[in-house]
Amino acid sequence: MKPYTLLLLVFSSTLCFSQSAVKKANRLFQTKAYTSAAEVYGELLADNTELDLETLLQAADTYHYIKEPRQAAQLYEKAYNKNDKDLGAPFLYRYYQSLRGLREYEKADALYRKFLLDQDKSDALAQYENAVQQFDSLRNDATPSQYSLRNLDINTEYSEFAPVFYKEGIIFSSSRPGASKELYAWNRQPYLSLFVANENEEGNLEEVRVFSKQIGTQFHDATLAFVPNSDEVFFTSSNVKKNKLILDAGRTNNFKIYRGRMSDNKIVEKEELHFNSNTYSVGHPAVSSDGKYLLFASDMPGGFGGADIYYCRIYEDGMISDPVNAGSDINTWGNDFFPYVVDDMLFFASDGHVGFGGLDLYEVSFTPNIGLGIPKNLGKNINSVGDDFGFILNSETNTGYVSSNRVSGMGDDDIYHFNRVPPECNQWVIGNVKDITTQRPIFNVTVVAKDSIGNTVETTVTDAAGDFIFSQPCEEPVVIVASKNGYYESEERAYTGKENDGKTEGIDIWMKNAEEKIIQDANTGEEKIDLAAIFFEYDKSEVTSKAAAVLDEAVNLMKKYPEMIIKIEAHTDARGSAEYNRSLSDRRAKATRDYLYAQGVATNRIVSAIGFGESQLLNECSDGISCDETMHSKNRRSNFIILKR
Repeated sequence: MKPYTLLLLVFSSTLCFSQSAVKKANRLFQTKAYTSAAEVYGELLADNTELDLETLLQAADTYHYIKEPRQAAQLYEKAYNKNDKDLGAPFLYRYYQSLRGLREYEKADALYRKFLLDQDKSDALAQYENAVQQFDSLRNDATPSQYSLRNLDINTEYSEFAPVFYKEGIIFSSSRPGASKELYAWNRQPYLSLFVANENEEGNLEEVRVFSKQIGTQFHDATLAFVPNSDEVFFTSSNVKKNKLILDAGRTNNFKIYRGRMSDNKIVEKEELHFNSNTYSVGHPAVSSDGKYLLFASDMPGGFGGADIYYCRIYEDGMISDPVNAGSDINTWGNDFFPYVVDDMLFFASDGHVGFGGLDLYEVSFTPNIGLGIPKNLGKNINSVGDDFGFILNSETNTGYVSSNRVSGMGDDDIYHFNRVPPECNQWVIGNVKDITTQRPIFNVTVVAKDSIGNTVETTVTDAAGDFIFSQPCEEPVVIVASKNGYYESEERAYTGKENDGKTEGIDIWMKNAEEKIIQDANTGEEKIDLAAIFFEYDKSEVTSKAAAVLDEAVNLMKKYPEMIIKIEAHTDARGSAEYNRSLSDRRAKATRDYLYAQGVATNRIVSAIGFGESQLLNECSDGISCDETMHSKNRRSNFIILKR
């Protein structure tokens, strides 16, 4: 045989093999047997087989779906260049995600910027630039992570993920053998089952066993959520009929959420939720801490991209409302799922927000009545370039578990235990200081914040409008003391809330001008302390509670003016004998002096306390003159005369 004929036969044989292999790989891709498809595509690529654009993209998608970003990115790039740098949204998104999974952030950003510019999406580009700036700040932040993680011994070469607290341990999803499941073509691992493990004091998991064989399928049974203080449970399973998978038009087996009840560690009374469908998936259930909301992920029509997060109201009678999309601040063009709620905080995973790569974990306030907040990336360590998801937290111990397929793991997805340093939380304490008499704001008042044991923790002054503001830790009591020369000190109490960077309700502090208590005697011209009448019981000189309340005003003024020196004079009306009145008024003068001493006024600050009886009447109501009670009362008085201040 001539050499060129032999060469032609070899080339023809090779070409036939390549075409056959391409068909086989594409067929495996269409049936979602991605692990097997990748092996065939890999052989073709190793032989430098020239692939058309459609096959290139299917090969790239195959590696993307089995979490091989390097191979995926290389193939997406080849297809990108082959098609004049235009892949279309779904493929470009996956190319972008693959680059981020390789830490090629700048290249990914440039790719996405060009895509938005080509689409003339200026608003989206501005939002993206802001997100990139925030991520770069987070990536370059040298602050230690709040989270410290460690892998667990229960992990295997298979997938372990989506832990849920249950009694003294956790329930988790896994593809490990042991639950008598068929193999899942996507990754050639068994279909998912639910397992339970005990948790010891260090957070390690022990005694892994199948959770419940009563859910009832030989396919995926995974991700569940318990209603607090109830035996009710929600869980995810494959869409199955008569133990056979139900496929949609694209040959996808979708997930459904079921409701059941726990009885003897088994799920009984299983029923579908009303928004399940054969044409889209519903999964990853979570229940809010108060049991009032069911959250889940779904790719149902009307969303923003892949899987979106939705929530429903759970009414007291058990009825569940129609789903509400969590909105565009949370949901993206990518996948947003694995919701988990602690108190009023929603944690979720997303590969559509600008992050470290793969699925990143985020937190956002979950307050459906007033609107949801803006998501915040949980940062380094808890997030990696791989997929990080399935987050649960014990807020009392600040410990929990998270799922990740990071390269340091034991196999596919692993469960990690974490400790969390409590996030810093401070609130702004705001208020205003006014003069109680004039109702006008007071400028330059010193405002001191004290903690529960009286330590000064913050000092500020009021502005021209009488306003003040300072920061204090969340959920702490604070005593606010206002002081200014010429005014009595005033004190109020406040309590900071839970929201970081939030504000307390405005605190009004009213101050009384001390100078208003100092008046000039119209008759003598002397300065004296302006006090209400001091009442004593008939024929007695003991200070009553009413009299003490009046005398306390004198005490406060003397504390305000530590250099003040006074003398005390007591006077009576003319009724009774002159000697009796002098003696009674003198006893009362000295009783008021002694009360001031008892309240901390130094003895050298009161030079005398003398009773003058009826010897210094202010009107003509002397002995033998008929006067009414009003006239007599003008003569009964105590004078606190200021000698120095």
